[in-house]
Amino acid sequence: MKPVLSVSLALMLLTSICVNAIDNITVIGIGCLGICNALCLEKVGFNVLGIDISPEYVHKINTKTLESCEPGVIDYLQKSKNFRASTSLDEGLKFSDVYFVVVATPTTPNDEAYDHSILNSLLEEINKRKVANKHIVICCTVFPGYIHSIAPILLKDCTNVSVSYNPEFIAQGNIIQGFENPDIVLIGEGSREAGDILESIHRKVCKNNPKICRMSAESAEITKLSINCFITTKIAFANMIGDIADKTPGANKYDVLNAIGNDSRIGTKCLKPGYGFGGPCFPRDNRALGSYSKKIGIDPFIPQATDESNKLHARTMAESMINSGDDAYVFEDVNYKDNCPVIILTESQKLAVAAEVAHRGRRVTIRDQEKVIAQVKKNYGNLFDYESI
Repeated sequence: MKPVLSVSLALMLLTSICVNAIDNITVIGIGCLGICNALCLEKVGFNVLGIDISPEYVHKINTKTLESCEPGVIDYLQKSKNFRASTSLDEGLKFSDVYFVVVATPTTPNDEAYDHSILNSLLEEINKRKVANKHIVICCTVFPGYIHSIAPILLKDCTNVSVSYNPEFIAQGNIIQGFENPDIVLIGEGSREAGDILESIHRKVCKNNPKICRMSAESAEITKLSINCFITTKIAFANMIGDIADKTPGANKYDVLNAIGNDSRIGTKCLKPGYGFGGPCFPRDNRALGSYSKKIGIDPFIPQATDESNKLHARTMAESMINSGDDAYVFEDVNYKDNCPVIILTESQKLAVAAEVAHRGRRVTIRDQEKVIAQVKKNYGNLFDYESI
């Protein structure tokens, strides 16, 4: 009788075969997210070439003189032996058969979708080279339908090229930790081979044992937005319950939400009262899911209600402060999240509350680092007083 391989052993052998077959990886777009991706890949043994349009930035990476507030970047860069950067797309396309694309897809002016223009231009440039037998992995967030409907048109002259969707669930200020210890790895595979390669790469990078979720690109596009929408809904719900408890004599919002979170169907993560959700990902992904839902004829009640609830909570917090009777308030650490080492003020709810209080005629002081204060001044001018720490 022939011995039967266990599922786990078979998976380990598959992973080993796939990883050993891939030595070189190209990361196109090595900004704050892409460079973390590249360095994590290099750390586990891949030869990585990063592509960027800035000669000065590339020089700093190659001479290891780059400065970064993102935890781990400088340490990983200094220790790296098989990572370098270039401004040559042609060099990057020849370097490997796997391209991780981590370019910017900023929010459109109406806050309902993503601007794919940089990504589109890149794919058009790749198409001009008529590359063949490659795996293109899009890591930046895209609007549902992009991988299936737009990318193939832009790559029409390339042969035997797969396009996969592999977005990361990370937060700036904790990117490397997020890469190496994800709850899930989301793979919208452009082909079975591409899916096998991506799974093997992530199993090598991840220090934990995340759930690998392989599916169609269309499913992955919806999943990416849906996860962030669910988290924003949970945060908005927690703050609504907190506001209800605050207005109920004898109720304690921390006790209420702690009890709710200990129901296994709900869980304690993101279920604490405080400022609402902000930052560069949660608000826009929530709105984008609503926009896509509307586009296909589904009324986006939940994303819209979550967004409005988040804004209402900021106004409620401001009203509570004003009703306390004080004439002056101090707001510290006004980044979009507490203790964030990177300056990110995008939709900072602390600043939203501060602005509401200031507009109501109260004196508001922003107390923070000089670099943070400089950014706040660009957005709010003399609305606040400022005090550096």
